[in-house]
Amino acid sequence: MGSVRCASKRVCRGRGVAFAWLLMLPAATAVQGVEPCVQSPSSASALGRSTGHTARYREHVHSTEPDRPPRPSSTAAPAPAGKAPAPRAVTVREPGPDLANLPNSSYTLPEGGIYLEMSPFTMQGASSDSVKQYNWEFLFRYGLTDDVELRLFTQGLTVQGPPQSATGFSPITFDTKVHLDQGDLGYFNYSVGLESYVQTTWGSPVFSNGTQGSLMLNADHVLPWDIALNWNFGFASLKDFRGAEVILPSLQWAFQRDIVDDFALFIQGYVNAAALPRTLHAGAVGPVKNLQEHAIGAGFQWTVNDRIAVFGSYTGALGAYVPSYLGTMGLAIAF
Repeated sequence: MGSVRCASKRVCRGRGVAFAWLLMLPAATAVQGVEPCVQSPSSASALGRSTGHTARYREHVHSTEPDRPPRPSSTAAPAPAGKAPAPRAVTVREPGPDLANLPNSSYTLPEGGIYLEMSPFTMQGASSDSVKQYNWEFLFRYGLTDDVELRLFTQGLTVQGPPQSATGFSPITFDTKVHLDQGDLGYFNYSVGLESYVQTTWGSPVFSNGTQGSLMLNADHVLPWDIALNWNFGFASLKDFRGAEVILPSLQWAFQRDIVDDFALFIQGYVNAAALPRTLHAGAVGPVKNLQEHAIGAGFQWTVNDRIAVFGSYTGALGAYVPSYLGTMGLAIAF
């Protein structure tokens, strides 16, 4: 297990999710202003004991790299005069693509880092209240600081099948993710983050679901046998068939393991909703109290090199309200 940064709580300030970036930007300032805590000799000793019996700590379910090194504390030896500390390198291995599977990781890009993720082949089957649909998804990620990431997501070009055939552009979603803390509690390792998004009406009117928001807790763990667990839990807002706003709990999860170097397989699933706004919820056309959406599937991630990763997955429905299948194939590029 790699060294672990000193745990310090970071709280994302702001109310709600409306105009997510405008509300979350103050959180960036707050996170930047928090000084890392200084470990006492006893806590450092405890940390040393915990690292001795914990499997190699990977960034999260997508990554194959050891944990990022800790930031220098206020008591660390100063850098030589005229030399600034080396910034974290931008690599697709760390923190890894979020579009690869259903949950989003708790980790953020390094300051100034950029990811462009896309799924040119995304197909959704029909459900009891939706038709088949093709999408070319995009996720743009930018590291505002080492712990705050600004994100822009859209399902992009959208082609909807009969009997309600339509072609257009899906709404834009503004998203912000904050890495809060990571560490070890005995045999239990963890990393946690907070994510908030607002799906706008900026797109083709035929694909508009109204303004919707979500707030999620993102978490990552490394289990025995080098199995990585990534899960998200949160709440999403949507409108029911009467136009009233309701809050829907949602859960996404994935278990992943490297099969060979740079190639991993995972199983995944969700309850009620994916981490990013991808499907028209049954609540938009029917009573939310009757809504139960479940899905489970599997996929792969191939890290071609430090700059490019390729991924794909297939997820099947476990209920009438869920698209009968969700198939994706895409790639991520780090800049």
